[in-house]
Amino acid sequence: MPESNPLTRLVRPLAKGQITLPVAFRRRLGIDAGTVLSLTLKGGRIEIAPLRTIPQEEALRDYTEDEIQRFLEEDRIDPGTAAKVRRLLGRKKPA
Repeated sequence: MPESNPLTRLVRPLAKGQITLPVAFRRRLGIDAGTVLSLTLKGGRIEIAPLRTIPQEEALRDYTEDEIQRFLEEDRIDPGTAAKVRRLLGRKKPA
């Protein structure tokens, strides 16, 4: 459904503060039992938003030797730590 068609429902918290999200909300946002929700307090309002995971192949990437070298130089770490970082990243010491 389009965003221009807002949903409004009244809910009452249970004794421990729990609320049930109406099914129309859950369906529209694709929320199920495995969904992690982010709650944000803004002034006198609570915003609830589902968190979406990023597929691992999109979240990780390989860095080039030049990028690694620049990171190491920007951080100004000692040569021993830099060598350890390269080993952990599977890179060999530059020639």
